[in-house]
Amino acid sequence: MKSDWLIDYAVFQLSPKRSRCELFVSSDGNTKKLASGLVKPFVTHLKVAEKQVALSLQSIKLEVEKHKNAKTWFTKGTIERFVRFVSTPEVLELVNTLDAEMSQLEAARRIYSQGWESSLLVH
Repeated sequence: MKSDWLIDYAVFQLSPKRSRCELFVSSDGNTKKLASGLVKPFVTHLKVAEKQVALSLQSIKLEVEKHKNAKTWFTKGTIERFVRFVSTPEVLELVNTLDAEMSQLEAARRIYSQGWESSLLVH
């Protein structure tokens, strides 16, 4: 499968714990594995994937909608460039930093909401 081939879809097959994945692309019935690794860097950059992960699915499927000329850019090469982008050390560091900050915000929110509930019980 050449890089300029239009693909029908891309699938992230998730591990049982949904922390790792294998990425496959399919074109005209031919399927090829492109990458494997952590799910988080991919999901951080794909809102549609983030929504599918939230549904506890075992795979994430990316397809192009049926818009005019939409399929002209959905190629194996596009997906390969995306994989290289999310695999760069800078992007991986950014994802880890954002994940840590979100965890801190979530912890602060829990503490704040517990304090708010406690103050309601006192009055």
